[in-house]
Amino acid sequence: MEKVVMDAANNLIRPLSGFEQAKLVELSEGHSIISIEISETALNSLGNVHGGFLYTLSDISAGIISVSHRLVSVTLNGSMNYIKGLSSGTLFFEANTLHKGRTTIVADVKVTDQNQTLVATGTFTMYVLKTF
Repeated sequence: MEKVVMDAANNLIRPLSGFEQAKLVELSEGHSIISIEISETALNSLGNVHGGFLYTLSDISAGIISVSHRLVSVTLNGSMNYIKGLSSGTLFFEANTLHKGRTTIVADVKVTDQNQTLVATGTFTMYVLKTF
């Protein structure tokens, strides 16, 4: 493969970190909000928040929804729509229960910035393992 292609491909392989900086802002049964300040370790090679970073925190938000129902779950499926690129500021992940069944939970996640501009949306289906 040509060097220019190899360099471009290698530039896409970046460490993502900073998830531990997320803060639980609000929690009630079937609803949660977490926030996080965007750091350089959350950015992709174009300087925007990496889609994998947004996906991971959205998935965590869906897990928090399960916990709000006193359930332990794992992700069966997750789908994201990325709306707007962002490189700095604060992100908010608001998750709400769309469906709570005996074996599955479906959570809706909306990602916004500090101006309430929509950055991404996601839907996650969680498989219920047990209650606590």
